[in-house]
Amino acid sequence: VSGWHLMIRRLAVLCDFDGTITTTDIAEMLLARFAPPEWERIEMLHRARQIGTREAMARQFALLSGDRATLLDFVRSEARMDPGVPAFLRLCRARGIEVEIVSEGLDFYVHELMDMWGLDLPVRTNRAVFEDGRVRIEYPFADPSCTLCGTCKLDRVFELRVAGYRGVYVGDGDSDLCPAIEADDVFAKRRLAELCDSEGIAYRPFDS
Repeated sequence: VSGWHLMIRRLAVLCDFDGTITTTDIAEMLLARFAPPEWERIEMLHRARQIGTREAMARQFALLSGDRATLLDFVRSEARMDPGVPAFLRLCRARGIEVEIVSEGLDFYVHELMDMWGLDLPVRTNRAVFEDGRVRIEYPFADPSCTLCGTCKLDRVFELRVAGYRGVYVGDGDSDLCPAIEADDVFAKRRLAELCDSEGIAYRPFDS
């Protein structure tokens, strides 16, 4: 159009890890195997939105028993990548679309699985510190003004927007609601789809 300067914003995809890149939630698998049943009561409080993701994970993983090597052996044998991920990443690379992982999971298994599956992507996730057979969680990507989540996925949505990107969010759980509210496009499954329905957020449903 004469006299108009048209700028096409580059796309950037922010993708959840547990239950999105993987077929199941790895943190929940670890808790089900290595923690007493009390972790499920904490999860119910979280699902009812009575406590935030950060508090839920800190309380749940404080119950976990097992050293890093034992937990990683279990993860390597039990975790599965969603079979559609490699094709999705090839598509993004071919079209020059940035992809990043933003996760409320823990670095020790997220990085292990990504290395095992050959996924070379930027990652923001919580840090697990193993001390005396217990797991303590640190939050290198937290928002200092909010304690609901450990990794603030919303902050990254805003950072990409400021950098001129159109932000696409892909996720499946409670911690994905904040970024879904602000993302330009949302792909949701399972729990995130339920939350988007309840909050009136437009999204594209997916299963794989």
